[in-house]
Amino acid sequence: MAESPQVPEVKTAAQPAKHEKYPWPDKPVLIGTRVPRLDGSSKATGRAKYAFDINRPGMLHGRILRSPHPRARIVSLDLSPAEKAPGVKAVMAIAEVGKELSFQGDEIAAVAAATEEQARDALRLIKVEYEVFPHIATVALAMRQGAPQAFKDGNIKEGEAQQAGDLEAGFAQAVQTIEASYETQVQTHVSLETHGCVCEWQGDNLTSWVSTQAVHGTREGFAEALGIPQANIRVITEFMGGGFGSKFGPDVQGVACAKLAKQAGAAVKMMLDRKEEHLAVGNRPSSFSRIKAGVNADGIITAFDAETWGTGGAGVGAGFPLPYIYRVENRRRRHKDVFTNAGPARAMRAPGHPQGCFHTEMLMDELADALKMDPLEFRMKNLPPEAPNAMWRKYFPIAAEMFGWSKRHPTGDPTPGPIKRGVGCAANQWGGGGRGTKAHCEITSDGSIVVRCGTQDIGVGTKTTVTMIAAETLGVPIDAVKAEIGDTNYPFSGGSGGSTTAPSVSPAIRVTAGKALDALKARVAPGLGVDPAALVAVNGRIQSKDDPSKGLTWKEACRKLGTEPVSVDGEWEAGLSASGTSGVQFAEVEVDTETGVTKVTRITCVQDCGLVLDELTAESQCIGGMVMGVNYALFENRLLDRVTGHMVNPNMEWYLLGGPADIPKIEVKLMNQPERGVIGIGEPPTISTAAAISNAVANAIGVRVRSIPLTPEKVLAAIATRGTGGTL
Repeated sequence: MAESPQVPEVKTAAQPAKHEKYPWPDKPVLIGTRVPRLDGSSKATGRAKYAFDINRPGMLHGRILRSPHPRARIVSLDLSPAEKAPGVKAVMAIAEVGKELSFQGDEIAAVAAATEEQARDALRLIKVEYEVFPHIATVALAMRQGAPQAFKDGNIKEGEAQQAGDLEAGFAQAVQTIEASYETQVQTHVSLETHGCVCEWQGDNLTSWVSTQAVHGTREGFAEALGIPQANIRVITEFMGGGFGSKFGPDVQGVACAKLAKQAGAAVKMMLDRKEEHLAVGNRPSSFSRIKAGVNADGIITAFDAETWGTGGAGVGAGFPLPYIYRVENRRRRHKDVFTNAGPARAMRAPGHPQGCFHTEMLMDELADALKMDPLEFRMKNLPPEAPNAMWRKYFPIAAEMFGWSKRHPTGDPTPGPIKRGVGCAANQWGGGGRGTKAHCEITSDGSIVVRCGTQDIGVGTKTTVTMIAAETLGVPIDAVKAEIGDTNYPFSGGSGGSTTAPSVSPAIRVTAGKALDALKARVAPGLGVDPAALVAVNGRIQSKDDPSKGLTWKEACRKLGTEPVSVDGEWEAGLSASGTSGVQFAEVEVDTETGVTKVTRITCVQDCGLVLDELTAESQCIGGMVMGVNYALFENRLLDRVTGHMVNPNMEWYLLGGPADIPKIEVKLMNQPERGVIGIGEPPTISTAAAISNAVANAIGVRVRSIPLTPEKVLAAIATRGTGGTL
């Protein structure tokens, strides 16, 4: 059976018990302020070294031979012509003869050569004989009666139905009933830095510079694939250019790179190109729904009945939560995963939630229109009770006031002329939370402070917040702390995904720096004639909290250490972080009814994330998430040719993304909840953007486009149905 995506039950989050020994400060000096990214200048000037920038002595270049067919079996594989090609130092098979290839881009073999051009030339010499089979390129074809069975267990996996309440009674109470279908597309990750790594062996020890969201997880993946101890492997990711959920292990290319390097006796660099990124390293699944819903005269949803499906490509599910956030007592949902011969899906920023939000929020506007009720008023009637992780009843009015929702016109802009304006709104929720991170802090006699943690900064400012927390805890300026992250030689931390990094890493840094400070206090207290517990670290001094004259500057205190530095280990502890976020967004659009072009002019976001560590980087996360949401709403779409099964836009020319002129004015209000501790903010802001934009388009043109992306063709086709009761 397919895994049935569960209806997201909004549970009241209990407040975490405050950490007894190292609670977050009530009056912080650094935490909650606007601190620019400490690595910003390195990135802006090109000093930052990503995996692509690593060049080792005698380094070779690796490339992968990929299937040109969406579905085929390897009949024979001859690597010998490539082995004899100029510059080639190593060749290996990835797939065995007899393997069935399931998508265009499936890996077959790999080559390492002196130059990338020589490696590409060698790939073309590899002789592969294929038995080509009928393929499935679209969801519609996969579900068609008599369609070729492209997968061993069939093209479809049915999930178990989810049901609550009494549907028949719910529909009987309804004064208005809506039946509608909604659809979202396949979206690829389009990370600025492609997947890949550099691998170098020294005897039986492997060092790999990898573009990854999980240095420790990648080391574990290498160890399992290569059959060597994790202790023999070092993974380094000092900088990385985005992953959005697609980079949690060495992947096929990483393992192939390591094996080629071992075979050749030289370092190998293997970075994927943009076409490979689109084809083979993940995507956000599509989603489809057929929904019937009823609402009573008071504006309460009385019944919700849905059939849903989607594709995650070759053998991967496409679950998403539905209904999303809003309370529906009488509901049923039947879901099925549909498999196609396309690159398999991976986690992508807030997996499943943008889809579930889109389907639900579109329906909410349609139900409100049926009742001739303000969509915001309608939402307020159907929200769950307020809780620390469910603050929509508070946030919707705040955002509405900021946005100017009271000026909204009814569906269909009556203003003369081709440019129509509209507004829409949507809500989001996310779990987040995290634990398990360990850290190390060292203070030396010259006053130097080094904090080490095996997390990684995937472009969100983790190195900055690590430094801020340590400096805050030790009472020193931020430039007095050196943070070292992104290396498996440092204490363990988990992967950076699911908005778990900040709530996992921050407590570990706070506890570890606190323990280091305690150790320093114990060393200097006797000389000051005070109890260590009476000392505080503030403004670059260690001093008595009751008598500041009894104290030392930071450097004076550290000189007391002599040749024995403070060196302590710490780890995540409860009481400093939590899970569960909520937020809302409002969008304004302009639609040219002559060209069908939609321009998003403004987005207002109200979002919580527990204790705000760095207001600047938290706002940046919100802005980045909403930019991704604009792209999801208007531009991005993986297109497969139905006849060949090939992706027709596997590049940055025809896989559309917004440019600077397409990015709207974005206003962010962070709702600080220091009493909850740290919660991640990476996922939530991207969830509700596309839904809010789509509702705004309907408000502008007076007819609903029920699928994204909102292309000019779809908008014009919808406008053409206006007056006939049609939608698209």
